Parts: sequence; C-alpha cells; structure tokens
Amino acid sequence: MRGEVYPARGVKPAEDTPASATILARLALEAGMPPGVLNVVHGYGPGSAGQALTENPAVDRITFTGESGTGRIIAAAGARNLTPVSLELGGKGANVVFADADLDTAVEWSIKAIFTNTGQVCLAGSRIYVQRPVHDAFLRRFTAAAEALLIGDPKQTSTEIGPLASQEHHQKVRGYVDSVEAEGGALVTGGPGEGWTVRPTVVTGLGQESRHAREEIFGPLVVVIPFDTEEEAVALANDSRYGLNAMLFTENLHRAHRVSAALRAGTVWVNCFFIRDLRAPFGGVGDSGIGREGGNFSREFLTEPKAVVMQIRPEEV
Repeated sequence: MRGEVYPARGVKPAEDTPASATILARLALEAGMPPGVLNVVHGYGPGSAGQALTENPAVDRITFTGESGTGRIIAAAGARNLTPVSLELGGKGANVVFADADLDTAVEWSIKAIFTNTGQVCLAGSRIYVQRPVHDAFLRRFTAAAEALLIGDPKQTSTEIGPLASQEHHQKVRGYVDSVEAEGGALVTGGPGEGWTVRPTVVTGLGQESRHAREEIFGPLVVVIPFDTEEEAVALANDSRYGLNAMLFTENLHRAHRVSAALRAGTVWVNCFFIRDLRAPFGGVGDSGIGREGGNFSREFLTEPKAVVMQIRPEEV
C-alpha cells in the first residue's frame, strides 16, 4: 500500500484453502518481519475482500493465481486504476509421450503430473498424447500405477489421493466423470469414490474437441489420446486456449529441443515434471495468464524503476 514505512504486502488466500497463508504470516512474524509488512486478508471474491482489494486505487500492484475467468475480472479492475497486474491462471497441460521414450520414466512422472494434490494443480498434465506404437503399453502401465495410488485422509502422510477441496468443486469434477460415456468415451479406471473423493480416473476414446480434453477440470481425471507423427503431436498440444505448461518424453535430444521450441507454453518439462528453479520465469500464455514470476522477473514487476538525471556545473566538480 502507498504511504507505508515498509512496503506492505497483502495476501488473500482462496476461501476454501485459508490455512497455509495464515501459518506463513505467523512464521514471518516469528522470523522477525516487522508487523504490517505481510498481511493476510480472508474473505470471498465478488462483493467481498477480493473485489475490495483489486478495485482499491491505493493498491500499487496486483498478482493473482487462480481461475482464468476470475483473472479477466481482476484485469478489468486493475485497468480502471491503471494498476499493473500479473496473472498466473488456469492450465490444461499437454503431456506428449513419444515412441522412443523411456516408458518407466514417462509413467512415473505422468502419474505425478496429473494426480499430485488430487489433480487440483494448475500445472496438471491432464491430457496425455501417446505415440501409437507405445500407446497400449503406456496405457497399461499408467492405469496400473493409477490404481495403485492410496486413497485416504489427506492428513496422513501415506495418502496419495484425498478428497476434493469443497463440495461444490466435487460436484463439478463428478460432472465430468459422469459424462464420459455419454460423450463417447470410456472409463479405463477410476470414477466416483466415497464422500468428496474421485478415484484416479483414466479416460480414452474422446477426441480433441471433447470438453474433457479442452476444459480445466482441476481434478484427478486425465484423457489419453493417440497420435502418429511429431507434427501431429505439436498441433494437438498447441490446440488449446491454455498455455501454462507442457511435458514431453523422448530419448532423442534433437527432438527434445525441436518440440520444446514448438510447444506454446510458458514452461516445458522434458522427461520430468515440476522440477523448478525459482529464479526461472514462470507464467503462461493465452488463458493461462499475463506476465512472469520468479527471480528477477518478480523483482521487476514488484518494483518501480526510477531515472534520476542531474546536471553538475563544472565549478561544482
């Protein structure tokens, strides 16, 4: 906020996940950060804390992580006050598995890419394109690994799949699960679980135009689609309004460079997932956001450059 002795930072966590931000602020105070520098504001978005913060002309910068539709609203609010906005929004990560990939590596990382945090990750690799010669072998191994994930209480360290964040979100994800067969797809494994749980769900038989392959589900559901050529794989991966991240699995170094350059995504992981250096740029294109965070990119956004030009007369030198 303007006028503070220390630059103040306000954090409004999502209403469904308020605890971690509160704990972080308490730890900051214990570590010696002056009171008022890091502030946690709880509340909802429209008509509440979120709207009040983003529309307030005293706010110097807005960074937002969340759903793309909300990002558009926040961008419009910032525009009215000419407040700079950085947006890290939704994703529909493409995961491309070539026939020359190490399938053990591809399966291990692909499982993590879609089922970490019960699929509630903007970076989730929720559409997997597998080159046809290895499609069936990959699908068998991937399905077996998905079925082996332990479903349980998220407070237990052994749990790998827990309940979804809210009843409303569970109903949304269930809607996608329940409509798979009606839209021409097949549930290879998974489906509804107990309570707010959805079991790790693997879907085949749906095309690129299906809403399961185009919309951000934000849950433990992945669509597996075969492809034939490298050019087709790139076209399928880029055929999305999202562009936050992508993955590719290949043992061919030339292909890794070539496809990484061709993929329309802010981050491309090769033979891995979610390995990050916090100094590297992070963000997306299209409906996945505006701007980059991380290292110098965050510093440049959160500070205001100033030029001071001074004339010095010869006798003053």
